[in-house]
Amino acid sequence: MTLNYSEILSLMQDVARRAGQYLLTQTVSVVDHKTRNDLLTENDLAIENFIIDKIRAVYPGISIVSEEYNPDNALDGLTVVIDPIDGTCNFAQGLSLYGIQLALFHENECRGAVLYFPVGDTMYTAEKGKGAYRNGTRLYADPEKAPSDGFLIISDYYDSIDIPFDSQFALVKNLQRSFLKTRHFGAACVDFTMLAESHAVAYITYYHKLWDIAPGLLLCSEAGFVFSAVDREEYRYHRPGLVVANNEKTLSLIKEEAKRLGMLS
Repeated sequence: MTLNYSEILSLMQDVARRAGQYLLTQTVSVVDHKTRNDLLTENDLAIENFIIDKIRAVYPGISIVSEEYNPDNALDGLTVVIDPIDGTCNFAQGLSLYGIQLALFHENECRGAVLYFPVGDTMYTAEKGKGAYRNGTRLYADPEKAPSDGFLIISDYYDSIDIPFDSQFALVKNLQRSFLKTRHFGAACVDFTMLAESHAVAYITYYHKLWDIAPGLLLCSEAGFVFSAVDREEYRYHRPGLVVANNEKTLSLIKEEAKRLGMLS
């Protein structure tokens, strides 16, 4: 049987929107610190359960990888990857910079993505080979925009990965002279969609969980952005250190600075 990815993505969009609109009616309920710099809320758990239940009601045999309840599951055949609230700390602090992220994998390849922002009812979607969209409008990278005219977006920094903490700071410090400004939003969904909208020309992220990276990376690659690992030539999921840019020249600018700092292996 040939799988209809568009049909599955349509369901994912509907479920994400329903979950997001429900989330807007709820009070923030913090459970605990997942780590020193991250929070877990009852809202995360409720939204994740809602999404899983609604998807499995239609596709009972589908595999699930999800941040809270199924983080260690492997990609097994047809799989939906779920980040119930990307930007939980923003959400818990009353900021609108958060969203719901879903990715569809089949045979270990990302085939589709949904990034939904409840505040503003904004839906970003991508299907492999079919482009990237915001509320049905196709998105394209602007390869002519120079770094000096655009933002460099930075993700959170990490002291528990192979790339030295000091090098993560040094890379941004040294690159600031080449870009108009740097920006730090604290949510992968915001970072990737800002890039896909060409509000920025490049993004450096050390997020390395599949649910953080897969939806936005497909969105940006389908919009025409290029990408690479920060510290090596080929990027692979689950490894920290990703650079996404509007053209090869901007990508090379960042990679060359990383190399100069001794970050490349």
